[in-house]
Amino acid sequence: MSSLIFFDQESAKRGYALRIAGDIIGVSDEKYDLDEHIDRGGNATIFRAQSRSTAENVAIKFLLNTSHKLRARFQREISLMGKINEEHFIKMFDHGTVTVVDRDKKRKKVPFVVMELADCNLLGLLSSKRDKISYEIYASQFRGLTKALSELHKHASHRDIKPENILVANDRWILADCGLCTAVSEEEPGDLTGETRNIGPKFWLSPEAHNRRLGCQDVINEASDVFQLAAVFWLVETGRQPCGIITKEDWSGPEKLFELLYRALYHNSNKRPKNGEEFYNELCDALVS
Repeated sequence: MSSLIFFDQESAKRGYALRIAGDIIGVSDEKYDLDEHIDRGGNATIFRAQSRSTAENVAIKFLLNTSHKLRARFQREISLMGKINEEHFIKMFDHGTVTVVDRDKKRKKVPFVVMELADCNLLGLLSSKRDKISYEIYASQFRGLTKALSELHKHASHRDIKPENILVANDRWILADCGLCTAVSEEEPGDLTGETRNIGPKFWLSPEAHNRRLGCQDVINEASDVFQLAAVFWLVETGRQPCGIITKEDWSGPEKLFELLYRALYHNSNKRPKNGEEFYNELCDALVS
């Protein structure tokens, strides 16, 4: 078992790795043994691991960039995962902090979260299939994801919905990665992202996120999440991203879904379903029509 954590294999080869001092122990007192490296983000890295007492396979996400703001974001993400119990929302099993030692023998505390282990993300699933996913399969997944979003919206906005942040575990699509979410409670600081930074995924930004980056005073809210999730749904059915001006001729799916997704992708956020709950209810109505 590895006792090193790193961003990626190349960084480990160059010596940019942190050695864990002692065991990985969560707040539940469960111990975890690291296995292979899975993925990395801008500030965190993810490993496959095993629970020592049950041998259950899990994923552990370590925050390697431990600035004050990023620690606050990470704790917010942990708090959200602890609040939401929904089949299509990422499940958290445990969390904690480990002491690590860098190559200069300096020690620091690194927070981690233990989550369910997925097979891949939605982008990987779509890329691996020769034929597009059938309506019979994706309809229930769309329903589950919008339900997960409606539960999330009782606490926060996601702001970072993209195919890479929708995980696939067996036959279940899972909304994940809440690192850019808004405040979970009134006691928390509001937006931990700088005013001049992109808020959201580079190629999946809502119109208001683009406008805010350009200096406009647009508000990024729950309707922005609806836009991003609708864009992912459009990709699943058509195999193409709904950028530019889309028309009915660009849609290849069932007639009953077009009008809802078309409205959810309006430039004007006030004309979209206003949040996950409204989107979920309208989607359920469309699916049974």
